[in-house]
Amino acid sequence: MKKSTKLILPILGICFMGFTSCVTTSYMLTNNPVGSKTGVAKLGLFSKDQDISLEKAAKNGKITKIGTVEQRTTFVFIFPLIKTTVTGE
Repeated sequence: MKKSTKLILPILGICFMGFTSCVTTSYMLTNNPVGSKTGVAKLGLFSKDQDISLEKAAKNGKITKIGTVEQRTTFVFIFPLIKTTVTGE
């Protein structure tokens, strides 16, 4: 009985990993330097704020000059989790 119980968690973990995927895209939109500030905007299943725009991420990081943008989309089963990260000054 103990051996079967020990096998259940790793099997469930492997199955869960099989139903997830992640895509990350990075952009250098301007000639501005990368900068030291970082701003993030997220969209998920239980997110209050549904805004993942560059403007929202820049506002969250108090950035006025955007250097780079990274957008990561992770699918857990059929539910997308989206995170926009902006760096700049």
